[in-house]
Amino acid sequence: MDQRQRICEALKQQHRLAELKLGLERRQWPEWLMVIDLYRAREQGMREGFKALAATSGLSTATAFRRTVEMIDAGMLDRKADPEDRRRSLVSLSDRTRCRMDHIMDELGDILKN
Repeated sequence: MDQRQRICEALKQQHRLAELKLGLERRQWPEWLMVIDLYRAREQGMREGFKALAATSGLSTATAFRRTVEMIDAGMLDRKADPEDRRRSLVSLSDRTRCRMDHIMDELGDILKN
């Protein structure tokens, strides 16, 4: 299988993996994009706020905020006050979600290798 076919296969599998590992349904694409962005940010040592997640997901700031709060309440994400600006909150993956994302990335990496 050539590289482009492997990428296509990995893209097709991402929904299945997000459903199995994180409980996200296909209709929750914006949430999946937020989780991917938070995973990438963590790997790069960056921090994310609500406005950045809204931009990533394509949702309005208000809708992205509500969806993020739902994911915090479900234990998927953690929310902390920004130490540099207490008026602002930073969002990150919970340990459980990060672990599950590690497994998803490993499975997608295996698809790309084969």
